Amino acid sequence: MSKWVIHTIILALHRKGARVFNFNYNFDPENKFKYYNMKTNYTVLRMIALALMFTCNSWGQTTLAKWNFNGADAASVPGGGSNPLPSEGSGNISIVGTAATSATPFAAGVNSAGVGSSDPVTTNPPNLAWAITNFPASGTADKTSGIQINFASANFTGIRLKFDQRLSNKAGNTYVVQYTTDRTATSPVWVDAQTFTFTPAATGTGDVWYNTRTVDLTGVTGLNNNDIPALRIVAAFDPIAGNYLASTSTSTYDGTGVVRFDMVTVTADAGLSTTQFETESQAFNVSPNPSNKEIVRFNKAVDIEVYDILGKLIAKANNTSTLDTSAFNSGVYMIKTAAGETQKLIVR
Repeated sequence: MSKWVIHTIILALHRKGARVFNFNYNFDPENKFKYYNMKTNYTVLRMIALALMFTCNSWGQTTLAKWNFNGADAASVPGGGSNPLPSEGSGNISIVGTAATSATPFAAGVNSAGVGSSDPVTTNPPNLAWAITNFPASGTADKTSGIQINFASANFTGIRLKFDQRLSNKAGNTYVVQYTTDRTATSPVWVDAQTFTFTPAATGTGDVWYNTRTVDLTGVTGLNNNDIPALRIVAAFDPIAGNYLASTSTSTYDGTGVVRFDMVTVTADAGLSTTQFETESQAFNVSPNPSNKEIVRFNKAVDIEVYDILGKLIAKANNTSTLDTSAFNSGVYMIKTAAGETQKLIVR
């Protein structure tokens, strides 16, 4: 921002009565301001600067899909418990693994005092939350059950996820957010993006809301400008205990605890310009694809891991621009780079 723009803003504020600066000024022959006896209130200046920064950030973000699960009552939430419809944008949200909705699929998003999720609506109803239960038994099916968020990011870049969770006393304490760049694959490759966990205590860790849990996926370029990505939030083993733990230390995990979700939101930082669109579409390419069990080439040297449709790592290489598929079985594979870019490879 130029000095003349800043001066204009300050002068406008001064004329409106804002006590940001106390100064006298005159015009010189070149029509420039000369300031004398300037006394700066730096606290107010910092407030203005922060406000401008946050305003610019808000302008740059687009909501691709949001679910607030609100309705006049639990039976009136659009889409119902099996397929709640987004309140903003477009997308699909569903249950995965053994998880299922509670007997009442939508529970209170706030208590009688208006305390609860980050939803700006502070009365219940209409502030409701999606209630999920029936998670895997102790010691089984780590990172397989929870919810899946399908969305499209065509012409957008810089993906982020934000959500609220309320964990009952018996609900698990650990959840992993995963992503895939191709949800249509027979067996999508799910990549761990972020883990949310805490040490269970006797009080204060269960039957409480964990709001605005945020996952920054802007570094995963494979999610940009993509019609078929997806995200998952799945129950996971506690990273220290190596098994599911209840959210409260005095409770025992058994899979029947209830997890409420609210304000599930997928955003993009900005739309792609024509130049950005061309750059993103060429970020990581594989050819020929499909491959007839031959050497395939990349458009740049990368560190790669290759997974089969079962998610098993079958090959790994550093700083390579080729991959020899002659020994691969016919099928679908996922190539993942160290930068998080992914490409589906078909071997005939």
